[in-house]
Amino acid sequence: MNTTRRDAAKVARQARQALAVCLAAPPLVFLLIAELPSPHPALVLVSLLYASHLGALIRSVWTGRPVGVSPLVLVAPTLLWLACLWVLPLAGLFEKAHIAPLAGVAVVPAAVAVADLTPRVRLLTGVACVAAAAVFALPGPLPAALAAAVVFATVILAIHSTLWPVSVMARLEAAAEVTALLAVAEERLRMSRDLHDTLGRNLAVIALKSELATRTGRVEELAEVEALARKAQSEIRAVVNAARTPSLHDELDGARSLLHASGVQCTVAHDNGGPPLPDEVREVLGWAVREAATNVMRHAPKATACTFTLTPSRAGEVTLQVVNDGVHSLPEQSAKQGTGLVGLEQRVTPLGGRLEHGLLTRGVYQLLITLPLLGKE
Repeated sequence: MNTTRRDAAKVARQARQALAVCLAAPPLVFLLIAELPSPHPALVLVSLLYASHLGALIRSVWTGRPVGVSPLVLVAPTLLWLACLWVLPLAGLFEKAHIAPLAGVAVVPAAVAVADLTPRVRLLTGVACVAAAAVFALPGPLPAALAAAVVFATVILAIHSTLWPVSVMARLEAAAEVTALLAVAEERLRMSRDLHDTLGRNLAVIALKSELATRTGRVEELAEVEALARKAQSEIRAVVNAARTPSLHDELDGARSLLHASGVQCTVAHDNGGPPLPDEVREVLGWAVREAATNVMRHAPKATACTFTLTPSRAGEVTLQVVNDGVHSLPEQSAKQGTGLVGLEQRVTPLGGRLEHGLLTRGVYQLLITLPLLGKE
């Protein structure tokens, strides 16, 4: 990516430099040629002022940085250069035949100054320059007006045709940076969600086993706490490596063991008569079982019964229903303290599924997840 950025910056820099040379060289060469036969101090002074004005504008094209002054202010000196159409021939410094080329030279700074402004401003500036060229070139206004119009339009077209690819590359680079930032944010979200779902149940079991060990003094409980801690450690490494894929069967067994250890009668009803579940569906259901078991431990301290029912339907969907009693606080009431259901919904929604939860009756809570059987054809 760094190499690509350097190449894009190099191409943009070369395009700007080539454009700056093409814009500055013709008018300056014309003034130099016009002065060679018999240089006059007034003509030299006007040429130096013109070169300074044009150079300040071309510098912004060369570097890609704004001049720092309002473009309309930079257009004003163009009237001075157009006035030379009337003054210099009268002083004998220019031939009448040079009026039309001088008109073209005079409008170059104005075209450069307003090239990045709105079409309306460019149009008004062009009309004003052409009208001024026609007025100062009287009594033969047509050649000067035509030259001013052609040069003005040519400069605008050259700037836009050259800098448009540069602006496209800049936008593509900005889009690439945004994409990279979004990828980082998505990975952080995945890790935080997986860590919540992975550690939630393990920490609940460790807390329960530690409490039992404290009350009963049984060494076996401490051994199980150590085993759970090691398992949690390995699962954290798997989450970091994006390798954590929960098994639906293992999660159902783990939820049953956890709830039984907590004194909750857990029942698992699994209809095996339907079609096999796709891997994506099994993974999401595994996370759902883990989150549901964690929520029973956290929000239903007085729970006595919990039922997990997994039912494939004829409509090409599979439904997981978790019902438990003893609800003390609803998960949505603790949304500011956790992200369990939010993370679970973020897993369900991309698969086209639905997540519903709430009280069935007083103290009885239901979590219902419906997922389409992806790839069932």
